[in-house]
Amino acid sequence: MTFKAVIFDLDGVIVNTVPLYHKATLPVADKLGISFTEEDNLAYQGRPRMELVQMLAERSDQSFSHDELVELGEWRNRNYQQLIAQLTEDDLMPGMKAFIKNLANERIPMALASASSNAEFVLHQLGLFSYFDVIMDPKSLRKGKPDPEIFVTAADRLGIAHKDCVAIEDGKAGLEAILSTQMFSIGVGTAPYLSAADWTISQTSCLTLEKVRAQYKQRQEK
Repeated sequence: MTFKAVIFDLDGVIVNTVPLYHKATLPVADKLGISFTEEDNLAYQGRPRMELVQMLAERSDQSFSHDELVELGEWRNRNYQQLIAQLTEDDLMPGMKAFIKNLANERIPMALASASSNAEFVLHQLGLFSYFDVIMDPKSLRKGKPDPEIFVTAADRLGIAHKDCVAIEDGKAGLEAILSTQMFSIGVGTAPYLSAADWTISQTSCLTLEKVRAQYKQRQEK
């Protein structure tokens, strides 16, 4: 028995946008009068834009209206869009293009489960758009990560049982979402929370079709 589909997060899994996420958010944090460290960046990774802004605002001593928070969210998105417009294939995570191509060659369906409203643009920038059978629109969802809705909906749209899916994440909220499903979880990175995944790899260059199949099979045999 082997897996039948792969569901990807985008930022920090397919493309190295985690530093861009941090850079785009820093001015918003400054406006709120709070710090936004690299550790904070990883902790908030994968959350919808407005949820991120609201969570940051809760740490501020200042008061902001709903409209002001919306404007801060839009400002952050404009910052991010300027940064991702400069993305090239050089920004792909190591080994990821080969992994995606191998999945396509094996006719294994793929879905993108990113909280970013800019995900389609990024995939086009990187020449990967055509590889994905499903690209989730976060605006169509009722709840964001760590709720599993984005992952289970992606699997449903692929027509694949949840237990037959592999889902790959680097963010805390995203991993929590996967862990509340029957999917096989792969955590990318060295953050302590990633140890909860079914399989943890320090970097994407460790990711091969053969290794994923072996790890998936090992879990099924437990």
